Amino acid sequence: MREVQALRQAIQSRKMGALLLLGFASGLPLFLTSRTLQLWMQDAKVDIGKITLFGLLALPYSLKFLWSPLLDRFVPPFLGARRGWLALTQLGLTLAIATLALQQPAQNDAVLLGLVVSCLVITFLSATQDIAGDAYRTDVLTPLEAEAGASAWVLGYRVALFVTSSLALVLADHIPWNAVYLLMAALMAGSIFVTLWAPTELTGRADSAPISIKDVVFLLFIIALVAGLLGGVFIGFIPLPIFYWLLTGLILAWIGVSLLLPDELLGEDRENSPPQNLQEAVFLPTKEFFHRFGWTQAGLILIFIILYKLGDSLVGITANLFLREIDFTKTEIGTIQAGIGFIATTIGVLAGGVIMTKIHINRSLWIFGILQLLSNLGYYALAIAGKNYSLLILAVNIENFSVGLVTVATVAFLMNLCNHRFTTTQFALFSSLMAISRDVLSAPAGTWAKATGWRSFFLLTLVAALPGLLLLPFVAPWNPQPVAISRPGLDEQEEDIWEVK
Repeated sequence: MREVQALRQAIQSRKMGALLLLGFASGLPLFLTSRTLQLWMQDAKVDIGKITLFGLLALPYSLKFLWSPLLDRFVPPFLGARRGWLALTQLGLTLAIATLALQQPAQNDAVLLGLVVSCLVITFLSATQDIAGDAYRTDVLTPLEAEAGASAWVLGYRVALFVTSSLALVLADHIPWNAVYLLMAALMAGSIFVTLWAPTELTGRADSAPISIKDVVFLLFIIALVAGLLGGVFIGFIPLPIFYWLLTGLILAWIGVSLLLPDELLGEDRENSPPQNLQEAVFLPTKEFFHRFGWTQAGLILIFIILYKLGDSLVGITANLFLREIDFTKTEIGTIQAGIGFIATTIGVLAGGVIMTKIHINRSLWIFGILQLLSNLGYYALAIAGKNYSLLILAVNIENFSVGLVTVATVAFLMNLCNHRFTTTQFALFSSLMAISRDVLSAPAGTWAKATGWRSFFLLTLVAALPGLLLLPFVAPWNPQPVAISRPGLDEQEEDIWEVK
């Protein structure tokens, strides 16, 4: 097993050990503002509709590519370009998680607004830490170490998810939630010392490039826009449907600006150089994607990316809340949902990789997507039967195994869409769109579940999964026709065989 090999190398190598622990730091904040916080809010008798609305606060994970150029162009005055940013974000995260730990969720809107601010700060800093961490991992590893280093990072990340879901829930049955979150803040503080201990990156960097006024104004505009939109939703000033229309308008505006760039920019060779301005970092990769696939095909692919995992996202954001409502304890949820589910997901990831090598990406998307849809029936059965340990274990294992399968297929699909000249930026863009389904479109799930009842809601998740599957014949046909096309950066005689999407 690759993860076991990564763990062995982490024990023997300072570099791999640092990546393992930094991966842990990267994964630590995620559930503290989502699944784990949901149960804390549920214990405080907060309305379930408002609880799932907190999923909107993960929006910075979907927009992090917008400020990633600033981390490339500005080097902190200590620890270097990568570790300096890691230390800054980890210090901020420690303070923000500790601040969240000192609060107490309640139905009162003023109290919830304080939670909103704390969670938004955490998700922004966490997304920024991810940018710096991805760059550090790239810069510190040699080509021969890349696979083991990536595995060590992923293993650390997954252990953090286990700690903040399974272990945190078990602890919450014995100590106050505030103490649990303070413990998580202490773990986050430990990551600062890991960053200080971690080896410096291999690639030297020049002095920091000056940041233009245009970049700063753009970043401040994005922060103010996101904070204003989310604040408007939570105080009731902006109805959720209007928020969705505004978000759609912003995405279309971003695509429109990208398409207006001159075609000549696509021919300039900047293959190994970092983005020099906002235009190159954000808009040019999108321009290249639409130029390569065409308007219609590119649009269908982007819609598919957003919708493919929607049914699973609706279950994911409500599963723990549902299990608490049918009288499972936090310890039982932590042990079965997070503990056994963690193992099932890992097995699904490993099995997905093996299966995909046999049947290829497109067919994997079809088969795994259908399994993902059917896996939601396990929670529908629980909604009918009520509290039943055997049925819970079966539902959790099937659902998490399917998640592992789909994760492998979607990552491979997104990688296959990237032009290697823009791999980092385009992958960030595509994964950000996928996060919209997980964090934004699933936000009303609690309101829907309250309005329809859990049985009807879980059937609704099956319907929500259908649009993504119906797009498969257009974006990932079962029998794709391979064509040879030249890719930038290769010799004229060299060609890659790509699958027609």
